[in-house]
Amino acid sequence: MEPTTLRDQIEAALKDNDASAVPAPQPAAVEPAPEVAESADADAPAQVAKGQNLDLLAEAETKGNQAVGERVRDDKGKFKTKEEGIQPGPKSGPRPQQERAPASWRPDVREHWAQLPDTVRSEIQRREVEVQRTLQESAEARKNYDAVMRTVAPYEAFIRAEGSNPIQAIDNLMATAAKLRTGTAPELASLVAGIVNQFGVGRFGNGFIQALDAALAGQYPLVDPQQAAMEQALEQRLAPMQNMLTQFQQAQFAQQERVTQEAQSEVEQFLTRAEFGEDVREDMADLMEAASRRGQNVTLEEAYRKACILNDHVRSVLQGRLQAQDAHQTTQAAQRARSAAVSVSGAAPKGAMQQPATDIRSAIEAAIVQTSR
Repeated sequence: MEPTTLRDQIEAALKDNDASAVPAPQPAAVEPAPEVAESADADAPAQVAKGQNLDLLAEAETKGNQAVGERVRDDKGKFKTKEEGIQPGPKSGPRPQQERAPASWRPDVREHWAQLPDTVRSEIQRREVEVQRTLQESAEARKNYDAVMRTVAPYEAFIRAEGSNPIQAIDNLMATAAKLRTGTAPELASLVAGIVNQFGVGRFGNGFIQALDAALAGQYPLVDPQQAAMEQALEQRLAPMQNMLTQFQQAQFAQQERVTQEAQSEVEQFLTRAEFGEDVREDMADLMEAASRRGQNVTLEEAYRKACILNDHVRSVLQGRLQAQDAHQTTQAAQRARSAAVSVSGAAPKGAMQQPATDIRSAIEAAIVQTSR
């Protein structure tokens, strides 16, 4: 019987479609994005009704997931690895902490160290490290320079009289020494003649030429052989005593050196432990030296306390800390006094005799007194 109504025609078309449809294998589970999933669910009945292949539908859902940025699964249902991942950047190391301000700062300035930002403290610490490294690297050069200047110091008056300076004088002396060693005969003769005329004839007159000639001819003062023999015998007899004296002096010097090193080590350890040790180092030395001249014995602790009081910067820091501590203690005492003042009005003191409760009112009052203590 042929369908006559619209309902009968639709039911017949659905039966023919179900009979001709072939079940397709289900693809692996894919978690679609919300928008794609809603569109796929909305279009699924229409696509099935039209007889479309389910593989095409799964492929369309996969492309939709890739479009919205979802991770794609493989045939086994596992997420695929990304081809280009984000490489993690270098991890920042632990931030250096500077517990104490640089020792070269004044004490009143070091008090503000804790209020400085971390970046400022890091930059200060970096600069301090560079300064210390530069000082260490140039220590040998500065030591050599000081040694040279100490050597030249006794002759500085002569150098200034010639209108020169220590560096130029050293250069001139080394040039003269090099010419004496490497110059030719005419150059050496001319150099010696100039020296004789400048420092010999110029000071002693023409008589210096005869003295120089006698010295060059070998006419030296003769030595008495008998006197020379007596001096040699005396030196031999005094040799044991001279050796004993030399050993005693060496032992005494070694002992003094050991005592000095121990004292320096003790002072350095004390200054390292003391907060303001580097700030009052010179003041402590002056106090101990003055006490030693008066025959008094002053310990490091006593010298440190006196030096802290004499140093204006250190004294101001200590006074500020003492005032802050007194203010804190006063605040705590006031808080304890206010806490102790809070009590029930009309309550009996702790040491008062308590009367036994005779009625309900007295029992309630006694309970209030006990709980308010």
